[in-house]
Amino acid sequence: MTRLLDQIEVLGQILLDKVPATPGSEEAIRTAATAIQFIQDTGQSYDFEDYVQSIEAHAPPLAMGRFATREEAEAGMNAWRRPPAVAFVLIADVYHSAMYIPSLGKVRLVPLPVILEHYLADMANDGPKPSGLSFDSKAEAEAWLHQQPTPPQQVVVLIAGAPFLAAYHHRIDYRVLYPLPPPTPPASDVLETPRNDGPDAG
Repeated sequence: MTRLLDQIEVLGQILLDKVPATPGSEEAIRTAATAIQFIQDTGQSYDFEDYVQSIEAHAPPLAMGRFATREEAEAGMNAWRRPPAVAFVLIADVYHSAMYIPSLGKVRLVPLPVILEHYLADMANDGPKPSGLSFDSKAEAEAWLHQQPTPPQQVVVLIAGAPFLAAYHHRIDYRVLYPLPPPTPPASDVLETPRNDGPDAG
């Protein structure tokens, strides 16, 4: 596990060794050190470590909750004692930005389907290779996924011949199958216009 206090010492050493030339760098480093101290002092070290590991494993973008409907999401999040200022939540598997507006005392939800679209495009282009697992139906694949004692962060499986990403949202303990889009074809080279260096050129 990352030793957060060691990272604070590293940031302090950077300030002692050489004053950063970029305007605002010193304040940014001190803010980063304060943020690390906050994580440590509020007992969120393990949550932070899980978050770092999920990024390194290319897990789905972090979601703080999952709801079946928008109404359920609004009721559930407004009931939280301290709603997050900004966070991602899933509503029927669609990412939403949840923003708490203090002046209204309520959470505003904005759909952001592009979050999942970009993630799945990245997985299709640079994600894990096909695992070799194949299922005749999505129900069969879901049964397999929910039987796994340790959910995979991402595994590419075939369902009726089509590629799906078996993914795990670790923060909300949610396992899901996402259909993968076709990989983006490599950009074709632009053909240069042939040069005419003959005697009639120009």
